[in-house]
Amino acid sequence: MATAFGLALVSLGAIVWCTVVARPVAGPAPLKSTAAPNPWVAAAARADPVVGWAREATTEVTLSRATERDLDPVPKGRIDPRQRQVKVTVVHRLRLAPKDPLTEALRQGSGFPGTLQQVTDAAFGAIKVGGPGLAPTTRPAPILTSDAAGTTARFAVTLLRQVKADELLTLDFTAPAAVPLIVTSRSIAVLPGEWTVLRLAGITPEREQEERLEFTVGAYPVSLTLAPDSFGFADTVVEDDFSWATALGVLTAIALVAFLLRSLGSGWWARLANRELFAGLLLAAPTLLIPLFAEDWSAVAYVILFVAVPALALRHAGRVLPTSPPWTTRDLLVTTGLGVVVGLGMLAWSWLHGQLPGQTLLAGGAVAAVAAAGSAVAFSVDLGVRPVIVRLAVLSAEAAVGLLALALWLRALLNGVYPPDSVRLVLALSWAAIPVAAIAVATRQWTRGAVAGAVIVSLLVQGWPTEWLDSGSWSLAVSQPEPRIGSLVLTPLVRGVLGLLLLGFLMLVLRLRRLGDELSAIHNPVAESTMIAVLMVLYITPGGSTTLADIDVPLPLLAITSIVAWASARWLLSGPRPVLTEPVSQEEHRRLIRAALHKRLLLVAEQELYRVGRGSIGSGEMSMTDFDERRDALEEALRQHGRHPETAFATAAGCTPWHNGVHAFAVSLLLSLPFAIVYGWPDGTDLTSFIFDARYLVTLPAFGFLFGYFYPRLRGTQPMTKALHLIAAALLTELSGYLSTLVEPDIGAFDKVQVVGIVVGQVTMVCVGLGLYWEWRVMHLAGEPWARVRNLRSIRSLAAPTLAIVVAAGTTAATSAAGQTVDRILKGDQITTTTAPR
Repeated sequence: MATAFGLALVSLGAIVWCTVVARPVAGPAPLKSTAAPNPWVAAAARADPVVGWAREATTEVTLSRATERDLDPVPKGRIDPRQRQVKVTVVHRLRLAPKDPLTEALRQGSGFPGTLQQVTDAAFGAIKVGGPGLAPTTRPAPILTSDAAGTTARFAVTLLRQVKADELLTLDFTAPAAVPLIVTSRSIAVLPGEWTVLRLAGITPEREQEERLEFTVGAYPVSLTLAPDSFGFADTVVEDDFSWATALGVLTAIALVAFLLRSLGSGWWARLANRELFAGLLLAAPTLLIPLFAEDWSAVAYVILFVAVPALALRHAGRVLPTSPPWTTRDLLVTTGLGVVVGLGMLAWSWLHGQLPGQTLLAGGAVAAVAAAGSAVAFSVDLGVRPVIVRLAVLSAEAAVGLLALALWLRALLNGVYPPDSVRLVLALSWAAIPVAAIAVATRQWTRGAVAGAVIVSLLVQGWPTEWLDSGSWSLAVSQPEPRIGSLVLTPLVRGVLGLLLLGFLMLVLRLRRLGDELSAIHNPVAESTMIAVLMVLYITPGGSTTLADIDVPLPLLAITSIVAWASARWLLSGPRPVLTEPVSQEEHRRLIRAALHKRLLLVAEQELYRVGRGSIGSGEMSMTDFDERRDALEEALRQHGRHPETAFATAAGCTPWHNGVHAFAVSLLLSLPFAIVYGWPDGTDLTSFIFDARYLVTLPAFGFLFGYFYPRLRGTQPMTKALHLIAAALLTELSGYLSTLVEPDIGAFDKVQVVGIVVGQVTMVCVGLGLYWEWRVMHLAGEPWARVRNLRSIRSLAAPTLAIVVAAGTTAATSAAGQTVDRILKGDQITTTTAPR
């Protein structure tokens, strides 16, 4: 025993010694500029000071209304006729002495046109114009004019901006970037045109008139603000007391929370462990908003999300599940082995960047591992079971190597220089405990596959493999850009919160899976609430958008589609319900279908008897007695089959709701995939943003899932009538996303018709195709040929397939003829990922 404890202390001492003697890693070297050298800087350095003083720089800035010719290269869907399209023309002139070396450098044009912007900004300073750009800045070739007095170089820059009618326009004149300076002062003239100078910053005018402002500045930045001439500013702004956006947002939030709470069911709330979990998550939710108000306290939010919430989830799973995790020694060996692989990466980083010398690191790691293994052998030798002793020795050695790597990583973390993605890796592994516990609770068991899947998903939530395997991710903590979605910077905390929302949605689907194993789920209010919550989440933001994000409309884009999806689903499920006999097996379904087909035959025979009887009785070919006998025989046979022949086609066909829902979802998804060409393929920087961008691919299939899951409850008595009702509900929901487009007066009628045509075509083709498939599936499960209900030789039977083909052709034609405006409307405000400095 003394030997065992002694070896354990030796192993621990080796780890502590390596940590103490570890040196701080030097920070990264400053990045070297890869830009092409500025030919003017070298020429200016060689110039005689007297020649440099002779240079004169003038700048003329002209503001005018952009003409149709100016806007030709701008996509039509980007131009808002209600806003101002401003053309800013900047003309720089540089007067050079006859022997100035800059003249020769300019004539050689080294690097032009690639270095035009660099040369202009170096000599005159960049001019930045506020407002969104309509087109890239253009720079024509410089013009040289020479005479006996010297050379004049003329540089021109054209910028196009689009601003609101009441928006101010700013002009920022930055300092010249050349070192040494090419000119020491700049004479600037501003011709505002339809604008009025409102504010000056750092400017003392030399000439100030209504149509012209002249001033001289040195090598320092200045700015001025312009106001439009034709717009008057009100003394007071009267705001509307009622906001549609607020009202609909609150209504959507209340409805969604109500359905979420209802989807849990009364049985869930009856358990104490569930109420404790809800209370814990309710207390943790506000802390995740701390970075929005107090960035210095962001560490609290990180601790809550990546430590407290995983611990709460694991505790809840341990209390709810009837059994403990079935982990074995082999599982521990595999886990620690993976930890050793990660640890070896950290040790390699320590060696490469000089935290510890290679010999010291190798010796310390070897001593720690061997001593830990010897300690494990000494502790377990009394057991006498050789496989157990070997496993404990290997486990202890792996734990020692992992502990050494962890200690060195903590030392590097405290020093501020560490592998950049190592922190994200630790946070991802900690966050993985949440989906592990959630899946265990949902499936009522602990599984190794769920643990592996949860770890992979957590890594994808924090970044794509290309981001994890980037060459700079595991070198030094250099300043790297953080990806963003719009204005949302994707920090690890934000990614973790988005991952939680994605996990919550997945739990709703898993709840539908668990409830859908029984036929009673069709009429279960908990399943209905869960399905409506899923639809509302998918439609929380619509797929459509107007041509500009800032168009004001009476109804906002956000929340309206979610509310319409709720109303449409309730309308589908609340229709009149015929009395159904649900088959509990495929054999019973087969008998019901055959009975329905037999009664259809009797009805057709009765109709044919009346049609033939009119002529036969009149011509004497059939007597009234024969007619009455045949009619009585048919009516007797019909009375034996009940009153309605179509109820057999309105049942679940002996399948569970989940089974039917998955089949309907898969078919709807396959029918919707071709429209991804119209709406654009999804994109994202990680799993969560990718799935959020791909939501439009599953919104319509989600209605298909509703069709299959609650098929017996839908309005109608046979597949095609139910599909027609589904068209009405899905079409209303999809078109609500384009409501602002349809009421926008500045969008052409032809563009609106094209948008409506493409949306109607997609919904109709998917729903009609789903109805035809369901009709075939009902007959297939009954072992009957589809031709018995849809004869392709009959014009009436061909109506639905012909409609689907015509709609597909019309949608294809509308898509081919769609212009840029329609393309922007359909693709909407998709995720655009940019980067922001850390």
